[in-house]
This record gives sequence, structure tokens and C-alpha cells, in this order.
Amino acid sequence: MYLTKEEEKILNGEYGWGLAKAMQVIVSVGDSLNSEKLIGITHAHISGVSYGNIGEPGKKLIKQFSDEGIKFSVKTTVNPIGYDTLDYDAIPFTKIDRNYIKGQEEVLRSLQKMGADLTLSCTPYYLPMVNEIKIGSSVAWGESNAVVYGNSVLGIKTNREGGPISLMAAIVGKIYYYGLHIEENRIPEIKYKVNKPENYEINEVRASIIGEIISKIHNNDKPPYLYEKLRNETTVKEFSASIGAAGNLAMVVIKGITPIKFNEKEINETITIDFNDIKKREDELKPNDKPDLIYFGCPHTSKYEIEKIAKYLKKVDNLKTQIVITSSRNEMSKIDKDVLNILKSKNVKLIGDTCLIVSPFGYHGLNVVTNSYKAYFYLSKKGINVSLISLDDLEEVLRL
Repeated sequence: MYLTKEEEKILNGEYGWGLAKAMQVIVSVGDSLNSEKLIGITHAHISGVSYGNIGEPGKKLIKQFSDEGIKFSVKTTVNPIGYDTLDYDAIPFTKIDRNYIKGQEEVLRSLQKMGADLTLSCTPYYLPMVNEIKIGSSVAWGESNAVVYGNSVLGIKTNREGGPISLMAAIVGKIYYYGLHIEENRIPEIKYKVNKPENYEINEVRASIIGEIISKIHNNDKPPYLYEKLRNETTVKEFSASIGAAGNLAMVVIKGITPIKFNEKEINETITIDFNDIKKREDELKPNDKPDLIYFGCPHTSKYEIEKIAKYLKKVDNLKTQIVITSSRNEMSKIDKDVLNILKSKNVKLIGDTCLIVSPFGYHGLNVVTNSYKAYFYLSKKGINVSLISLDDLEEVLRL
């Protein structure tokens, strides 16, 4: 790999242990990928900051950087942790160990000391600072849904980086020139169309199932091209999350959404997905029993989604099922008092800083209904019975 003189100085330790260590990691991984050089990044989003994921080894590494006085070289945001920092006991069916909290707080102190913005959200694309990132800019993002959304919707460039890599990239402000940072690698070669009736609407659950199908059958190095209109922001977000959860794709070119220029005539293969296959999977994932808990917020809900949930709940006189919504503090700060009062009157748990899949939440045999394929994918692995409904079908589920 070619390194500039400045990069060589960093690697050789002329600017201290911390920068050298971070550069060594970035260069080693870049070399293994046959990357020709390093490129600058404008933003980093660090995943894997939950103490439940990184434990003592991760905590000690981050603290070591912090104690050395290392600062992040670019604007840096971080993923959710395992609990709400304002209410440790906010998540139903979950008890947070106080030693867990102690370990997590030390991780957060270290990250903040290094200059991170403790956003504690998996939706960095909703943050005002992200609007400052220009289309075509390279970033180093962890968090699979954010990576897919960033590439596919915002037109920024990032590979699917793990937590340690995004941490190191944030320190040195550089990443290896590889994969989706290279423009030609972002041009699709395979188109995916859905064979469906004219009045068949693709809601967020159906879009997620399409994402699952594409993730399983796409075998091309270039991103797939989805030749379908996704109806709203929730649908786009949940589609991105399903693509990231079900497979290892980091980008989908979405018709009418992805800011990229290419010649459609050069697409050499078209794969048709039959709506009956989507319907079959949708039926498999539908709830049959009354849920113990209804969950929205994986990825974190937007202000718009929270308002929509409140609108449906306003019509319900006697809500007997616990509803949990996880969101970022940024989005929660935008919510009107009237909406908050509706949620409070229905005993809805509006929780920040965390989500159910990175928290210790999990009771074997618990029945959870959600509109998130990603939540279904990960919570099912904990032995939880998870079923899927669109946010628009909330009233129907409440009648179970």
C-alpha cells in the first residue's frame, strides 16, 4: 500500500502510540484487501459500543486510547448501548445489572473524552450534522442499516465496517481505498423487479421481505438494483435494515432514490421476484397470538413514525398490550407535547439510547410483534417468538 510521508510518520509512531496503533490496524486490513492507498473520511459512526457486546477487553482498549489523550480526527457518532441512560429500568422484562452500567459508563466517558458525540443511535442519518456530509464523500460507518442507508439513500461512501475499524478510522481520519469507496464498484449489474398486481402496495414489511430475498440470491460483487418504488421513509429505512441483517450487502441502488448515474441499458441481467413469494413469507411472519409486547424502533424511530403511532393509539380506549418505542434523543426532542401526552396516557414506553437487540432484553417464549425485520432476525436468536406487522396494521394487532 502506498502511504504518504505523513501517514508513514503516524505509522512509525512519530505522533505517539495511539495514532500509530490505529494506523497499524487500518493499514493491516487495507493490505489484506490489496488496497492501493488510504483516503480521508469526513465522519465516523462507531458500532459495537454496548458493554454487553465489547465487555472488559473493549472497555480497556477504548480507555487506553482515552487515557493517552487521543482525540478523534473527524466528527464521530456512536451506536446505541444496552439501556436508557435516564431510566435504567425502562425496558420491560429486563433487569440491568449495576456492574453492567458501571462498565458501560466508563466506555461512554472514554468515547466522550476522545471527542465523540454520544448520540447513542443507530440512525445517524437523521442527525443534523449528517446533512453537512456531501454526496460522494467517504465515511467510516459501522451499524449495518446505517451503512446501507448511507450508500443507498444519502449517496455517501462507506464499506460495512466493524466497530473496531470505525473506531480506528475515527482516530486517524482515514480508511483504506476499497470496495464501495471506488465509484465503479457502486454501479449495479443486476436488476430486481417485483411481479405484482397494480394495487399491490409495498409497505415496510413487504420491502423487508424483498430485502431478505435479494440478500439470499444476489451473488454479484456490485450492488443490486431494485427497480421498485419504495413508498415512504419508513419503508426505505426498514428495507435498508433488512438488507443489512439478512446478508452482507452494504448498498442497493434504489430506483428514484439513490443519487447515482449509470446506464440502465448496460444492466445485463434482470431477476423477477413474484409477489406470491413475498405474500407467502408475509403470512409466515404474521402474528397468530396476542403479543406480550409490541415494539417499534429498530432502527430507531423517526418523529414522523412516533406521531403516526400516537395517531393510531388515540383511537384505542383500553390498551392492554405494552408498547415499546426506541428512538434517538435527537428525534425525541422534536415531538410535540400533545403526542407525548397520548403516549403517556397509553403507558407507552418511549425509550432512548438503546434498542431491544443490543440490550439484555429477552425472555424465552415471549411473544413480540414488530414492524422491523432486523428486530425479528436478532430477537428470534434469543428464543423470542417474533412476528411482523406493518405500522399501518397496528389497530388490527391490538384487536388480537
